[in-house]
Amino acid sequence: MSEKRLVPSPSTQFPGSFAPNLREDSRKSAKSRALRSILYNYFTDGWNDISVWKSAFIEFVGTTSLVYLSAMIHTTIGSFNTLQAAPYVGITNIFLISLFIWAMAPSTGGHTNPLITFSTMVTGLTGFCRGTLYLIGQTAGAALGGGLIRGSYGRNLTQLYQGGGCFFEPELIDQGQVYLIESVMSFILLFIAFGVGLDPRQAQVMGPKLGPFLVGSALGLTTFATVGIAAGYGGANMNPARCFSYAVARQDFKCKLFSLEFPEWKHKLIRNGNVDQWVWWIGPLTGSLFHATVYHIAPPWHRAETLGRAHASNHA
Repeated sequence: MSEKRLVPSPSTQFPGSFAPNLREDSRKSAKSRALRSILYNYFTDGWNDISVWKSAFIEFVGTTSLVYLSAMIHTTIGSFNTLQAAPYVGITNIFLISLFIWAMAPSTGGHTNPLITFSTMVTGLTGFCRGTLYLIGQTAGAALGGGLIRGSYGRNLTQLYQGGGCFFEPELIDQGQVYLIESVMSFILLFIAFGVGLDPRQAQVMGPKLGPFLVGSALGLTTFATVGIAAGYGGANMNPARCFSYAVARQDFKCKLFSLEFPEWKHKLIRNGNVDQWVWWIGPLTGSLFHATVYHIAPPWHRAETLGRAHASNHA
């Protein structure tokens, strides 16, 4: 039996993961009732754990790969000028996210998205140290991915395909509408993700093999449902790192220029937009905070916990 070490707090434990081994921590935690001590331990515990830094590095590499591949898929679909883009987007997202979660779950838990990391932090499933390093790694990976996209496409193709996605035409759908869609769809995605395996108790029901595919299916449905809402709108993204990457590729965080084909109008529109990055960040942030509120009030396993308590009291 391995010796258990006494550590200040459980903040480096990692239940917000699709990998069962990351939910287990053999270390005993020193409990303290002093609020000052609890906060100190929460913010300081884990920084000297090399495995957390390695996991953050894999999040960096994984996010770079994901945003680059996603941009290539977006460009390929857009180059066909098809009116049936929604099915292609939905189906490819199912496989894209599922495969990346399966590939990264053993080493990081399979986040690859600041929305997932932040939501697990505010629900108490990911500690401050791990969550912070993941967010930094994901953002840096997105920036690198944007540079690779720019180098691969060049200036003209990057502008033509909006760097890979995350755009809308302000004259056809305003920022407030896009913000609301991002918020609601982010909440729905998180609600499903926690219910099918990101929450550790639900993972025992669904299993680590099925959970990632179900999350991919949820992303496929949400993107399919929004990609055709309005002309000039690319649909809900629910991944701030992805949109940041494409802004880096465009070298324009306001997406001032893009072009779209509308066959029914028989001409090409090139408009000046004002697509600020805040929409792609604050929208998912709002959705994650609303989800955290619902999660803390009634987590997905609340009924099983209530039944367990009732059963225990009946046999007391």
